[in-house]
Amino acid sequence: MNDSKAMSPHLALNPFTDLFRRLRSKPAWVAAQLWVTLLLVLAGVAWTRLPDRHTWQVLLSLLVPLLLAIAALALQAGTMRALADDDGKRVKLVLGAATLLVWVAVFWACWAILDWCDDQTFLWAGYLNSQAPAHLRATLFSWQHLVTWITLLIWILRWVLVPSKLIPLALASAQWSWRLPWLKLIRLLRNWRWWLAVALAALIGVALPGRFFTGEPQGAVAHQVWAVVLKLIGSYLLAVVSWVLLLAWSAVLLARQQEPAEGALDRDLLDRLFKGRLWIAAWAGGVLLSTLFDHLIAQLPENLRSSGWIVLPERVIMMALLVVVQTGLLRAMIDEEGRRARFLWGALSMLVWVLPALVAVVLMGLFHAPDILLWATFVVLPAIFIPFSAASTQRALRLPWRRIPQVLYDWRWWIGVLLAVVIGGALPKLIQPNGSTAADALPEEIPVLRTIIFHVLSFGSWVVLMGWVTVLLARAESSPKRSGDDVQHAAPANSGLPLPESGDDSGRKA
Repeated sequence: MNDSKAMSPHLALNPFTDLFRRLRSKPAWVAAQLWVTLLLVLAGVAWTRLPDRHTWQVLLSLLVPLLLAIAALALQAGTMRALADDDGKRVKLVLGAATLLVWVAVFWACWAILDWCDDQTFLWAGYLNSQAPAHLRATLFSWQHLVTWITLLIWILRWVLVPSKLIPLALASAQWSWRLPWLKLIRLLRNWRWWLAVALAALIGVALPGRFFTGEPQGAVAHQVWAVVLKLIGSYLLAVVSWVLLLAWSAVLLARQQEPAEGALDRDLLDRLFKGRLWIAAWAGGVLLSTLFDHLIAQLPENLRSSGWIVLPERVIMMALLVVVQTGLLRAMIDEEGRRARFLWGALSMLVWVLPALVAVVLMGLFHAPDILLWATFVVLPAIFIPFSAASTQRALRLPWRRIPQVLYDWRWWIGVLLAVVIGGALPKLIQPNGSTAADALPEEIPVLRTIIFHVLSFGSWVVLMGWVTVLLARAESSPKRSGDDVQHAAPANSGLPLPESGDDSGRKA
């Protein structure tokens, strides 16, 4: 601990003192955020006024946005690296700035989805109002209230939830590219100080400038012009200052996150996911191939699609591969204890627990069970059968019967299943609905983004849940057995067995 403090003396400082220390130590980058960003904005406005009569003008019109994007990436990457700590393992600025492109693409995809949600606000409000009870439609769940709530929810997603996830990842990527300190980042995302800072930055840098332009213009034309100019300057300063402070605060909190202990739950979970990385990649490749095959099938004529001689073999092959990959993933993440069963017996034993769950779901669908019962089934059945199937991949039917009930009694397991069902089941259903009522009017890029997010949420939730069950299975303790000393003490007095020696005289007196 003394060595770490000697290497990072700022850890002993107050967080706010550390924040302003970072800002004071890098005045050039802070000033660059104010002035270079302004120049980039003005250059972007000038780019929209470029003529396109000649070939060189067209080439210039294509080159200017590329140069502006490169300059913006270099500015943000350099500011992030300047405000963060240098641990001697940084990558070059070019590589760090190039890595930011991935998070920019993710942000753009989220922005496009949220723009589509904005367009659906009135439609969703009308639907929810029609589904509300009659006595609440005109009071609590009125159309105006629902529009306000949905708009507020989308605003929170756009300006609080998405930036709070991507800014720490971008900050770390600007320094270490893909060698990210995932455990520190996870702890940063669980820090309430970070969420409070993002919420304050969104209110000050986004919501407050938006209030500047809500009033009616008053006074003479010159007065209105100066008022607009001052409002634009104030909005720009609030936005840029909030952004710089948020970057510095992210660097402060990331530097103050301690490395987790050796037996921490998040470290154990990430270690197991790392062990199964090859099987996770194989599973992701299978999902990609299945998606491409479905896209190709959709291009075939209707008579070929309905025949089934193409679709059915593909479904059988994909199910067999799914069983193989699922078995390999669990066996890779579970610790080896004793003698393992063969891979084939592990896969077949896993199906013993999967088939009853599938039969229960099919029966509930045939008898038209209520939706709430179906969702309860999607929580209860996985929570019960997954620990048994996970242990079966390792030991076939020779299961650790004392450990599995401990996992079922653990509240952390049920919370994990519930989160997996919500994130991997409910959210994808909202993003990619079965009906096509509003799908025909979507922009071309929205279905692609929606499909990608659908697979990321469902696949990622399932993989993390598999890692979570292996963590809890490893931590579940078997019922204590009687030790050799207890057996000796339990022997009859006339059995001739010597009593164990102890450090006190109580054993000798007995």
